[in-house]
Amino acid sequence: MFSQIVGHQKNKEFLERFLNREERPHALLFYGSEGIGKCLLAKEFARAFLCHEKGAQRPCGQCESCRLLNFETGNFAHPDYLYYDPMTDDEQEKKKTKIISVNQIRNLIKQAAFGPTLSKHKICIINEADTMNQEAANSLLKLLEEPPDKWFFILIASSVSRLLPTILSRVIQVRFTPLTVEETRQALLLKEIPEAEADLLAHLSDGSLGQALRFREERILDFRNMALKYVAEFPMQAPMTYLLTEDYFSDIIPASGGNEQLQQFLSMTVSLLRDLLFVKSGLPDQVFNIDALPQLRQIAGKWDARRLHLAAQAAQEAMTAAMRRANTKSVLDDATFTINACCEGRV
Repeated sequence: MFSQIVGHQKNKEFLERFLNREERPHALLFYGSEGIGKCLLAKEFARAFLCHEKGAQRPCGQCESCRLLNFETGNFAHPDYLYYDPMTDDEQEKKKTKIISVNQIRNLIKQAAFGPTLSKHKICIINEADTMNQEAANSLLKLLEEPPDKWFFILIASSVSRLLPTILSRVIQVRFTPLTVEETRQALLLKEIPEAEADLLAHLSDGSLGQALRFREERILDFRNMALKYVAEFPMQAPMTYLLTEDYFSDIIPASGGNEQLQQFLSMTVSLLRDLLFVKSGLPDQVFNIDALPQLRQIAGKWDARRLHLAAQAAQEAMTAAMRRANTKSVLDDATFTINACCEGRV
Protein backbone atom coordinates (compact mmCIF):
# COMPACT_ATOMS: atom_id res chain seq x y z
CA MET A 1 0.00 0.00 0.00
CA PHE A 2 1.30 3.47 -0.98
CA SER A 3 4.42 1.78 -2.41
CA GLN A 4 4.48 4.12 -5.43
CA ILE A 5 5.01 7.12 -3.13
CA VAL A 6 8.65 7.77 -2.25
CA GLY A 7 9.60 8.41 1.38
CA HIS A 8 7.43 9.02 4.48
CA GLN A 9 7.58 5.37 5.52
CA LYS A 10 6.38 5.92 9.10
CA ASN A 11 3.42 7.99 7.91
CA LYS A 12 2.48 5.34 5.35
CA GLU A 13 2.58 2.65 8.03
CA PHE A 14 0.42 4.80 10.31
CA LEU A 15 -2.16 5.31 7.54
CA GLU A 16 -2.24 1.58 6.77
CA ARG A 17 -3.03 0.86 10.43
CA PHE A 18 -5.52 3.72 10.44
CA LEU A 19 -7.42 2.22 7.49
CA ASN A 20 -7.86 -1.10 9.27
CA ARG A 21 -9.24 0.35 12.51
CA GLU A 22 -12.91 -0.18 13.29
CA GLU A 23 -13.20 3.18 14.98
CA ARG A 24 -11.19 6.19 13.92
CA PRO A 25 -11.19 9.92 14.51
CA HIS A 26 -13.00 11.98 11.90
CA ALA A 27 -10.13 14.27 10.89
CA LEU A 28 -6.38 14.22 10.24
CA LEU A 29 -3.99 17.11 9.70
CA PHE A 30 -0.99 16.51 7.45
CA TYR A 31 1.58 19.23 8.11
CA GLY A 32 5.13 19.95 7.00
CA SER A 33 7.15 21.86 4.41
CA GLU A 34 5.69 22.64 0.99
CA GLY A 35 6.07 20.18 -1.84
CA ILE A 36 7.21 17.14 0.15
CA GLY A 37 4.29 14.81 -0.68
CA LYS A 38 1.56 15.59 1.87
CA CYS A 39 -1.13 16.12 -0.75
CA LEU A 40 0.03 13.19 -2.87
CA LEU A 41 -0.24 10.79 0.06
CA ALA A 42 -3.59 12.29 1.13
CA LYS A 43 -5.05 11.63 -2.33
CA GLU A 44 -3.73 8.08 -2.44
CA PHE A 45 -5.12 7.50 1.05
CA ALA A 46 -8.51 8.75 -0.20
CA ARG A 47 -8.47 6.12 -2.97
CA ALA A 48 -7.68 3.39 -0.44
CA PHE A 49 -10.27 4.74 2.02
CA LEU A 50 -13.06 4.66 -0.58
CA CYS A 51 -11.98 1.39 -2.26
CA HIS A 52 -14.53 -1.43 -2.09
CA GLU A 53 -11.89 -4.08 -1.43
CA LYS A 54 -10.66 -4.99 2.04
CA GLY A 55 -7.21 -5.59 3.47
CA ALA A 56 -3.77 -4.64 2.24
CA GLN A 57 -4.66 -4.57 -1.48
CA ARG A 58 -6.37 -1.18 -1.27
CA PRO A 59 -6.65 0.71 -3.52
CA CYS A 60 -7.33 -2.26 -5.80
CA GLY A 61 -7.57 -0.17 -8.97
CA GLN A 62 -10.35 -2.43 -10.29
CA CYS A 63 -13.53 -1.67 -8.37
CA GLU A 64 -16.01 1.02 -9.40
CA SER A 65 -14.73 3.34 -6.68
CA CYS A 66 -11.14 3.11 -7.92
CA ARG A 67 -12.23 3.66 -11.52
CA LEU A 68 -14.11 6.82 -10.54
CA LEU A 69 -11.16 8.17 -8.54
CA ASN A 70 -8.04 7.72 -10.62
CA PHE A 71 -5.45 10.49 -10.40
CA GLU A 72 -3.34 9.02 -13.22
CA THR A 73 -6.19 9.25 -15.74
CA GLY A 74 -7.59 12.48 -14.30
CA ASN A 75 -10.92 10.93 -13.33
CA PHE A 76 -12.30 12.62 -10.18
CA ALA A 77 -15.95 11.71 -10.71
CA HIS A 78 -16.32 9.80 -7.43
CA PRO A 79 -19.42 11.17 -5.68
CA ASP A 80 -17.93 10.59 -2.21
CA TYR A 81 -14.66 12.47 -2.83
CA LEU A 82 -14.33 16.22 -2.27
CA TYR A 83 -11.19 18.28 -2.73
CA TYR A 84 -10.63 21.98 -2.06
CA ASP A 85 -7.65 23.98 -3.27
CA PRO A 86 -6.96 27.65 -2.48
CA MET A 87 -8.47 29.97 -5.06
CA THR A 88 -8.59 33.69 -5.74
CA ASP A 89 -11.49 34.94 -3.66
CA ASP A 90 -13.59 37.86 -4.98
CA GLU A 91 -12.62 40.04 -2.04
CA GLN A 92 -8.96 39.19 -2.63
CA GLU A 93 -9.00 39.89 -6.37
CA LYS A 94 -6.87 43.00 -6.10
CA LYS A 95 -4.18 41.20 -4.15
CA LYS A 96 -4.46 38.04 -6.28
CA THR A 97 -4.07 36.05 -3.06
CA LYS A 98 -5.20 32.45 -3.20
CA ILE A 99 -7.01 31.30 -0.07
CA ILE A 100 -9.46 28.71 1.16
CA SER A 101 -12.42 31.07 1.26
CA VAL A 102 -15.52 31.13 3.42
CA ASN A 103 -17.57 30.48 0.26
CA GLN A 104 -15.72 27.21 -0.25
CA ILE A 105 -16.33 26.15 3.35
CA ARG A 106 -20.01 27.12 3.05
CA ASN A 107 -20.21 24.93 -0.03
CA LEU A 108 -18.63 22.10 1.97
CA ILE A 109 -21.17 22.56 4.77
CA LYS A 110 -24.00 22.22 2.23
CA GLN A 111 -22.40 19.03 0.88
CA ALA A 112 -22.11 17.69 4.43
CA ALA A 113 -25.88 17.38 4.59
CA PHE A 114 -25.59 14.33 2.33
CA GLY A 115 -24.16 10.95 3.20
CA PRO A 116 -22.10 8.60 1.03
CA THR A 117 -23.64 7.22 -2.16
CA LEU A 118 -21.09 4.77 -3.57
CA SER A 119 -18.62 3.97 -0.78
CA LYS A 120 -19.13 3.50 2.94
CA HIS A 121 -17.83 6.98 3.72
CA LYS A 122 -17.26 10.39 2.23
CA ILE A 123 -13.81 11.97 2.35
CA CYS A 124 -12.87 15.61 1.99
CA ILE A 125 -9.32 16.94 1.48
CA ILE A 126 -8.67 20.63 2.18
CA ASN A 127 -5.31 21.52 0.68
CA GLU A 128 -3.37 24.46 2.16
CA ALA A 129 -5.91 24.76 4.96
CA ASP A 130 -3.58 27.26 6.62
CA THR A 131 -4.61 29.83 3.99
CA MET A 132 -8.12 30.07 5.49
CA ASN A 133 -9.16 33.48 6.73
CA GLN A 134 -10.82 33.87 10.12
CA GLU A 135 -14.36 33.56 8.81
CA ALA A 136 -13.61 30.40 6.84
CA ALA A 137 -11.74 28.86 9.80
CA ASN A 138 -14.64 29.53 12.17
CA SER A 139 -17.09 27.95 9.73
CA LEU A 140 -14.90 24.86 9.36
CA LEU A 141 -14.53 24.61 13.13
CA LYS A 142 -18.30 24.23 13.52
CA LEU A 143 -18.22 21.35 11.04
CA LEU A 144 -15.34 19.64 12.86
CA GLU A 145 -17.03 20.09 16.23
CA GLU A 146 -20.15 18.32 14.98
CA PRO A 147 -18.90 16.14 12.13
CA PRO A 148 -21.53 14.60 9.85
CA ASP A 149 -21.95 10.85 10.08
CA LYS A 150 -19.67 8.76 7.84
CA TRP A 151 -17.57 11.78 6.81
CA PHE A 152 -13.80 11.98 7.06
CA PHE A 153 -11.58 15.05 6.64
CA ILE A 154 -7.90 15.55 5.83
CA LEU A 155 -6.49 19.04 6.29
CA ILE A 156 -3.12 19.83 4.71
CA ALA A 157 -0.94 22.69 5.93
CA SER A 158 2.61 23.98 5.75
CA SER A 159 2.31 26.09 8.91
CA VAL A 160 0.42 24.75 11.91
CA SER A 161 0.76 28.13 13.64
CA ARG A 162 -1.61 29.69 11.09
CA LEU A 163 -4.45 27.36 12.08
CA LEU A 164 -6.82 28.07 14.96
CA PRO A 165 -5.88 26.23 18.17
CA THR A 166 -9.49 25.06 18.36
CA ILE A 167 -9.15 23.42 14.93
CA LEU A 168 -5.90 21.76 15.99
CA SER A 169 -7.68 20.29 19.00
CA ARG A 170 -10.20 18.59 16.68
CA VAL A 171 -7.72 16.75 14.45
CA ILE A 172 -5.01 14.11 14.74
CA GLN A 173 -1.76 15.74 13.61
CA VAL A 174 0.56 13.82 11.27
CA ARG A 175 3.96 15.47 10.76
CA PHE A 176 5.74 15.16 7.42
CA THR A 177 9.50 15.73 7.21
CA PRO A 178 11.43 16.71 4.06
CA LEU A 179 12.60 13.93 1.77
CA THR A 180 16.24 12.91 1.83
CA VAL A 181 18.38 13.81 -1.17
CA GLU A 182 18.26 10.18 -2.32
CA GLU A 183 14.47 9.97 -1.92
CA THR A 184 14.03 13.17 -3.93
CA ARG A 185 16.39 11.80 -6.58
CA GLN A 186 14.45 8.53 -6.81
CA ALA A 187 11.14 10.38 -7.12
CA LEU A 188 12.56 12.47 -9.97
CA LEU A 189 13.91 9.39 -11.74
CA LEU A 190 10.44 7.83 -11.55
CA LYS A 191 9.25 10.86 -13.53
CA GLU A 192 11.84 9.96 -16.20
CA ILE A 193 14.04 12.98 -15.53
CA PRO A 194 17.63 12.35 -16.72
CA GLU A 195 19.91 11.05 -13.98
CA ALA A 196 22.40 13.94 -13.93
CA GLU A 197 19.59 16.50 -13.81
CA ALA A 198 17.72 14.54 -11.12
CA ASP A 199 20.87 14.39 -9.01
CA LEU A 200 21.39 18.15 -9.14
CA LEU A 201 17.72 19.01 -8.56
CA ALA A 202 17.66 16.67 -5.56
CA HIS A 203 20.58 18.54 -4.00
CA LEU A 204 19.11 21.98 -4.70
CA SER A 205 15.51 21.39 -3.62
CA ASP A 206 15.93 21.02 0.15
CA GLY A 207 13.92 17.80 0.40
CA SER A 208 10.95 19.12 -1.59
CA LEU A 209 9.93 17.21 -4.71
CA GLY A 210 7.52 20.01 -5.58
CA GLN A 211 10.33 22.55 -5.44
CA ALA A 212 12.57 20.33 -7.57
CA LEU A 213 9.87 20.15 -10.25
CA ARG A 214 9.31 23.92 -10.06
CA PHE A 215 13.04 24.46 -10.46
CA ARG A 216 12.91 22.38 -13.62
CA GLU A 217 9.97 24.31 -15.04
CA GLU A 218 11.59 27.64 -14.21
CA ARG A 219 14.81 26.72 -16.04
CA ILE A 220 16.73 26.89 -12.79
CA LEU A 221 19.51 24.75 -14.28
CA ASP A 222 20.01 27.26 -17.08
CA PHE A 223 20.31 30.04 -14.51
CA ARG A 224 22.67 27.90 -12.44
CA ASN A 225 24.94 27.39 -15.44
CA MET A 226 24.88 31.12 -16.17
CA ALA A 227 25.77 31.82 -12.53
CA LEU A 228 28.60 29.27 -12.63
CA LYS A 229 30.08 30.97 -15.67
CA TYR A 230 29.66 34.35 -13.95
CA VAL A 231 31.30 33.30 -10.67
CA ALA A 232 34.22 31.71 -12.54
CA GLU A 233 35.07 35.10 -14.11
CA PHE A 234 36.03 36.79 -10.82
CA PRO A 235 38.23 38.71 -10.39
CA MET A 236 37.25 40.72 -13.48
CA GLN A 237 39.58 43.29 -14.98
CA ALA A 238 36.67 45.24 -16.49
CA PRO A 239 33.33 44.28 -14.86
CA MET A 240 31.25 46.74 -16.88
CA THR A 241 32.68 45.50 -20.18
CA TYR A 242 31.94 41.92 -19.15
CA LEU A 243 28.31 42.76 -18.32
CA LEU A 244 27.86 44.52 -21.66
CA THR A 245 29.46 41.85 -23.85
CA GLU A 246 28.20 38.55 -22.42
CA ASP A 247 25.13 37.45 -24.39
CA TYR A 248 23.49 35.54 -21.55
CA PHE A 249 22.84 38.72 -19.54
CA SER A 250 20.17 39.68 -22.09
CA ASP A 251 18.26 36.64 -20.82
CA ILE A 252 18.57 37.83 -17.22
CA ILE A 253 17.73 41.46 -18.03
CA PRO A 254 15.46 41.46 -21.10
CA ALA A 255 14.12 44.64 -22.68
CA SER A 256 11.11 44.65 -20.34
CA GLY A 257 10.72 43.15 -16.88
CA GLY A 258 13.30 40.54 -16.04
CA ASN A 259 13.04 40.82 -12.28
CA GLU A 260 12.13 37.18 -11.72
CA GLN A 261 14.98 36.07 -13.97
CA LEU A 262 17.44 38.19 -12.02
CA GLN A 263 16.18 36.71 -8.74
CA GLN A 264 16.75 33.18 -10.05
CA PHE A 265 20.22 34.10 -11.30
CA LEU A 266 21.23 35.74 -8.01
CA SER A 267 19.78 32.84 -6.02
CA MET A 268 22.05 30.48 -7.93
CA THR A 269 24.99 32.88 -7.47
CA VAL A 270 24.44 32.81 -3.69
CA SER A 271 24.24 28.99 -3.80
CA LEU A 272 27.53 28.73 -5.70
CA LEU A 273 29.37 31.19 -3.46
CA ARG A 274 28.24 29.20 -0.41
CA ASP A 275 29.39 26.01 -2.11
CA LEU A 276 32.79 27.64 -2.63
CA LEU A 277 32.87 28.32 1.11
CA PHE A 278 32.23 24.62 1.78
CA VAL A 279 35.01 23.64 -0.63
CA LYS A 280 37.38 26.17 0.93
CA SER A 281 36.52 24.84 4.40
CA GLY A 282 37.24 21.23 3.43
CA LEU A 283 33.56 20.21 3.41
CA PRO A 284 32.89 19.13 -0.19
CA ASP A 285 30.17 16.71 0.95
CA GLN A 286 28.06 19.75 1.91
CA VAL A 287 28.09 21.18 -1.62
CA PHE A 288 24.64 21.58 -3.24
CA ASN A 289 25.87 21.91 -6.83
CA ILE A 290 27.56 18.55 -6.62
CA ASP A 291 27.89 18.11 -10.39
CA ALA A 292 30.01 21.29 -10.56
CA LEU A 293 32.44 20.19 -7.82
CA PRO A 294 35.51 19.95 -10.12
CA GLN A 295 34.91 23.51 -11.36
CA LEU A 296 34.22 24.75 -7.84
CA ARG A 297 37.56 23.35 -6.67
CA GLN A 298 39.32 25.33 -9.40
CA ILE A 299 37.41 28.55 -8.67
CA ALA A 300 37.97 28.25 -4.90
CA GLY A 301 41.71 28.71 -5.43
CA LYS A 302 41.10 32.38 -6.26
CA TRP A 303 39.33 33.11 -2.97
CA ASP A 304 39.78 32.98 0.78
CA ALA A 305 36.96 32.17 3.21
CA ARG A 306 36.47 35.74 4.46
CA ARG A 307 36.14 37.15 0.94
CA LEU A 308 33.69 34.39 -0.04
CA HIS A 309 31.55 35.14 2.98
CA LEU A 310 31.41 38.84 2.06
CA ALA A 311 30.68 38.04 -1.59
CA ALA A 312 27.81 35.70 -0.65
CA GLN A 313 26.43 38.46 1.58
CA ALA A 314 26.59 40.93 -1.31
CA ALA A 315 24.78 38.52 -3.63
CA GLN A 316 22.12 37.88 -0.98
CA GLU A 317 21.57 41.63 -0.53
CA ALA A 318 21.27 42.02 -4.30
CA MET A 319 18.65 39.27 -4.38
CA THR A 320 16.69 41.08 -1.65
CA ALA A 321 16.87 44.28 -3.70
CA ALA A 322 15.60 42.42 -6.78
CA MET A 323 12.67 41.07 -4.75
CA ARG A 324 11.79 44.68 -3.91
CA ARG A 325 11.51 45.34 -7.65
CA ALA A 326 14.59 47.54 -7.78
CA ASN A 327 16.02 48.39 -11.22
CA THR A 328 17.40 45.11 -12.53
CA LYS A 329 20.40 46.54 -14.36
CA SER A 330 21.48 48.62 -11.36
CA VAL A 331 21.13 45.63 -9.03
CA LEU A 332 23.29 43.41 -11.24
CA ASP A 333 25.87 46.16 -11.81
CA ASP A 334 26.19 46.88 -8.09
CA ALA A 335 26.39 43.18 -7.20
CA THR A 336 29.08 42.55 -9.81
CA PHE A 337 31.28 45.44 -8.68
CA THR A 338 30.91 44.47 -5.00
CA ILE A 339 31.64 40.76 -5.57
CA ASN A 340 34.63 41.73 -7.71
CA ALA A 341 35.94 43.99 -4.94
CA CYS A 342 35.52 41.12 -2.45
CA CYS A 343 37.50 38.76 -4.67
CA GLU A 344 40.29 41.31 -5.05
CA GLY A 345 40.38 41.93 -1.29
CA ARG A 346 39.26 45.55 -1.55
CA VAL A 347 36.31 45.08 0.84
